[in-house]
Amino acid sequence: MTAFMLSCLLGTANVGSIYFQSINDCTYYSDKLSGQQVRTEEGTKRYDCYCKLMPYVNDKKVRVY
Repeated sequence: MTAFMLSCLLGTANVGSIYFQSINDCTYYSDKLSGQQVRTEEGTKRYDCYCKLMPYVNDKKVRVY
């Protein structure tokens, strides 16, 4: 199955990813999450999220929304 992976970074650390069937859903969440700022002990960090096409995802092992 082909899917779109939404991956979010907090600074340089990957904080999570989720898979969508639709690029529209993926970009919707990417737009809403990107640019948010989080205060940590090291200072303020920013969420950066992007969508990436994944040519093959095993939907029996990974949930695809």
